This record gives sequence, C-alpha cells and structure tokens, in this order.
Amino acid sequence: MATIGQRSSTDLDPPVALGAFVAVTLILAWVIAIVTITDTVPVYTTLLMMLTPATVALGIRRFQGDSVLRTISSSLRGSTGRSLLFAVAYPVGFIGIAALLALTTGLGTYQAGPENIILIALRQGGAVLLVLFLVQSLIRMYGEEFGWRGYLLPELTARWGRIRATAAVGVVWALFHSAFLYRAGVAIGVETPLLVTMVQAVAVFTASFPYSYAYYLTDASVFPVIVLHLIWNILNPWVLGDIYANVEGLVAGQIFVVNGEGLVGVVLGLIALGGFVILFRRGTLITS
Repeated sequence: MATIGQRSSTDLDPPVALGAFVAVTLILAWVIAIVTITDTVPVYTTLLMMLTPATVALGIRRFQGDSVLRTISSSLRGSTGRSLLFAVAYPVGFIGIAALLALTTGLGTYQAGPENIILIALRQGGAVLLVLFLVQSLIRMYGEEFGWRGYLLPELTARWGRIRATAAVGVVWALFHSAFLYRAGVAIGVETPLLVTMVQAVAVFTASFPYSYAYYLTDASVFPVIVLHLIWNILNPWVLGDIYANVEGLVAGQIFVVNGEGLVGVVLGLIALGGFVILFRRGTLITS
C-alpha cells in the first residue's frame, strides 16, 4: 500500500518553518501580482508566481542542509499506476461533467473555434515546440506542486490528518491565487473582479481535495499531481474558457458561471469534496 508520504514525528519541521513558508510564499505572490499587473497581465507574471512555492520550500530544505537536486529527484519518485490513472481521469471527468451540465441547463452553448494549446503548438512549431511547451509547463507545475503537496501537505498531514491538512493547504492555495486574479480582473475590465476572485478561491479550495488524493496514492511523489495540474490547465480554458483572461472556450457563456473554477466548478467541487472527505475519514486509498 502507498505510504501516502507521511513524515514521522521526528522528521517534522518546526512550526516556524511552516509559518515562514506560508508567509513568504504568499507575500511574494501578492507582491509579484501587484507590481507586475497594471493595465495588462504580463506573461512572466504567472511564471514568477508558479515558481514561488517550490523556490521557498527548496530554500527551506537547503537551509536545513538538504541537497536541492536530491530533494527534487526524491519528490518525483514514488508514483503508482493508480495515482497516474487518477491524475488523468479526474480532470477529464470533472471538466466533461461541467461542460455537460452547462450545456444541458442552458448556462452555456457549444461554439466551434477555440483551439487546444497543444494543437496550436503543433501547428506553429511542430513536435519541437510541443516538447518545449510540455517541458516548461511541467517545470511551472512543479513550481507550485512541490510547495503545496511536496512540502506543506505531508508536514500538515503528519500533524493533523488528511482532512484538516488538505483544508489548510486549500486555504493557502486559494489565497495564493487571490491577488493575481483580482488584479488581472481589474486589468482586463471584468465587471465584478472581487466576486470572481471569491468564487475562484472557493473552487481552488475544493480542488485541494482531489490534488491531495492524487498525492496520497503515491509514495511521497508530486509527479501525478503535476500531471493532474497540467491536464487541468490545458483542458479547462479550452473547454470552459479562461477565467484569468476572460476568454470563452468551446462552451460559450458567462465564464464566471460555466468555468471549472467558476460557479459550476464550485458546485461540482463541493460535491466531490464530500466524497473525498468520506474516503479520508475511512482511510480508503486505492492501492497500487
């Protein structure tokens, strides 16, 4: 059975280290968003923000005497077949259900035209550009996921258990996105940027539970979570629209409503959250 990446009590970081990680990560993310986003949203803003959690966490590990390369290498080992299957199936299923719900309720309508970023990369630069896109995307996903699921989650799980740890990481993760989404909403002229930010924060909080589940299925590996995050970031804006850029996807409609990180996403996310809470309470994990 997977060890779910729990750390023993003798290996735990002191609370000051966890507090420093959360505080420094959030402050840096908010500063980056506030300083770089003015009347436009620069491409490098998301890059800087996504690399911040892992950079801070790796800095803490290095301060403790651990090798950065060894830490990165060990954090990518330990995937299981079931964890990878879940990492693919969950975002595909969630986004598919969200699209079906939007279309059947009349909240959205199908429109042809929006292209998947994978197809765009292939058309513009062939296999070489696609490989470069995937490599840089995986690095960006690692930038977030080592911080949230590779460092903070196992530390808190050992102290508080799966449910409370996942909820705490979800709160921090939602706060991490908040300044960026609000500033981006103001910059692109969204009518209610604060409301959109609050709804997206709830959606991100609920998403913390399947992300934790993907991690708990492994032997302390963030790789399946990276895969889940990458597939979500490719499919959600293509199918349901880009909530950060306010651009419609294959399902046309008010993005704030139909998006996987909008109202529809919140409803489905809360339902899924209930299921994961039951699994966590029962200690039920799919074994490899």
